Amino acid sequence: MKVFITGAAGFLGRETVFSALRRGFDVTAVLHEAEPIFPPQVRRLKTNLENTDALEAQILQEFPDAIINCAAVTSIADATADPARAERINVALPRRLAMLANHISGRFVHVSTDMVFDGDKGNYEHTDMPLPRNLYAQTKLMGEREVLKYGKSSASVIRTTLISGNSFPGTRSLHERLFADWAAGKQTALFGEEIRQPVSVSNLADVLVELCERPNLSGVYHWAGGEALSRYEIGVRIAKHFGLPTEQLVKKISYADVPGAEATRPRDLSFILHPLPGKLKTRVQVFDELLSEMRVPARFAAWYEAMTGKKVVQRLVKGVDF
Repeated sequence: MKVFITGAAGFLGRETVFSALRRGFDVTAVLHEAEPIFPPQVRRLKTNLENTDALEAQILQEFPDAIINCAAVTSIADATADPARAERINVALPRRLAMLANHISGRFVHVSTDMVFDGDKGNYEHTDMPLPRNLYAQTKLMGEREVLKYGKSSASVIRTTLISGNSFPGTRSLHERLFADWAAGKQTALFGEEIRQPVSVSNLADVLVELCERPNLSGVYHWAGGEALSRYEIGVRIAKHFGLPTEQLVKKISYADVPGAEATRPRDLSFILHPLPGKLKTRVQVFDELLSEMRVPARFAAWYEAMTGKKVVQRLVKGVDF
């Protein structure tokens, strides 16, 4: 199977490239600026995703069997700072890709977010009515609707949540951001009432790739880890996993401690994952499995060794020394 993966330099995009390679796919990695290390069999296509003409020409020339869109403006702050760019990347790009996939009779898999919901009730089903609280979430919801409108029966939208794993720069995942705070001498304040359902980046990537082979699965689905945890619980369990002093490094706070938090932060974005887990070979993971995949980021190894007395063993991951 020939697959185009947009946003291939990102945390999820890069892992999706490797997942596709493991399944024997012929992969084109669509990049904008950064270029991570990939095996030589991966074709690299550098293009500005805000101007899709070059990408469209390449897709029409090569006629891939599937397109996986991992490209996005991914933060509330970035979307708010540049709404026009957020619209181009989160709405216009997936619309164009969905049109192209439908035109070439290929599969289209698009990544969305749990933040399309307001967080007032939790345990959201894929059929629940979205109600975004911020501009970022609004653009992601608009992108979903464009994908389903123009991708028709060829398109699948996967809503997901906090992503865990070991990123290429060592700065993008849950535990890496916590390590950055801790090594800087900061105690991380985490909300006790804010519920999320963390997912492993490799597990999510496997789902995206498997969906390319499942043309019967179109529409909107939810995918996350198997446990709904507060941000505070997540921080405590990560600290304990690495043998670090939780009370020194993690502080529990509530919305009442932060002015405006109640109005702007979704409280409970937990998912009901049915029906997707029953339709895929990729299985849902519990949080302990996510913990087992986490490694001490290389740039914090000296700090970690000083804190715990444990030697950090560097590992080669997919050809890259983290």
